[in-house]
Amino acid sequence: MPKILLTGQDVRLLETRAAVLRKTGAEVIYCDGSQVLNIMESEKPDLFVLCHSLLAVEADVIADKVHASCPGARILLVVSQMIAEKQYADAKFDGTSLPEPVRLIKRATELLERLPSHYVKEISHDRQLPAAQ
Repeated sequence: MPKILLTGQDVRLLETRAAVLRKTGAEVIYCDGSQVLNIMESEKPDLFVLCHSLLAVEADVIADKVHASCPGARILLVVSQMIAEKQYADAKFDGTSLPEPVRLIKRATELLERLPSHYVKEISHDRQLPAAQ
């Protein structure tokens, strides 16, 4: 099961957003922005969802740490309506989403599906039987 780590500064918002993100079928863990680095090390999430309640500087620092410590993990930045038009040319984030539940679920699911561990692997049924003794 894929794992999502959701982080931000508003605990009530994180609880609600975690419930929404569980609809992706992933296990969702949420924490305050100050705890994310410790939890990241122990949980090794597949997707990081950074809430718009984080300061831009905090989101940048977290993204840098994710890239250094969790290669292959994806990062989704939730943006507010006010900055939705802003272009995120920086490669730190794999995607952005407005906070509406339908959009958030769609973007999170898209990013989870791109993870190498979620590709369908071909299973070979050609097994060699043990030699008779």
